Amino acid sequence: MKRLILLCSLCWATAAMAAQTVLTSYMVGPGGSPVTYIFALPDDYVAAQAPISDPNGDLQHQAGVNALQWAKPFYQARDVYLLGVELKQTPAPYFLAKFNGEIGGQRQAFYAIVLASGTVVQPTALVAQ
Repeated sequence: MKRLILLCSLCWATAAMAAQTVLTSYMVGPGGSPVTYIFALPDDYVAAQAPISDPNGDLQHQAGVNALQWAKPFYQARDVYLLGVELKQTPAPYFLAKFNGEIGGQRQAFYAIVLASGTVVQPTALVAQ
């Protein structure tokens, strides 16, 4: 049993090292159970992406639209409010979208990470047993 636990921990650590974690979010999932979401930027993206400039906010606006379209069905959220979209430059440029909405019967904060290309990062979910 100890070997199995060690092997699982090692596999998870190896997978986690394949990307750079930028956000860990703790919340109650749609089923009412606690869940941790880990958002990470792919290593190939981090290595290749130069800093970006968004003086008119066009990329920020599109990131907010993409994040909202992704977040509502992903989190199974209702009555969703987009609170803000912030450009982060490290470890590579991405947008952090913060929401407030009803998930699992309670109002709570939740997030989305959007790359400069407009692609939404799929988080890894760790559900408490």
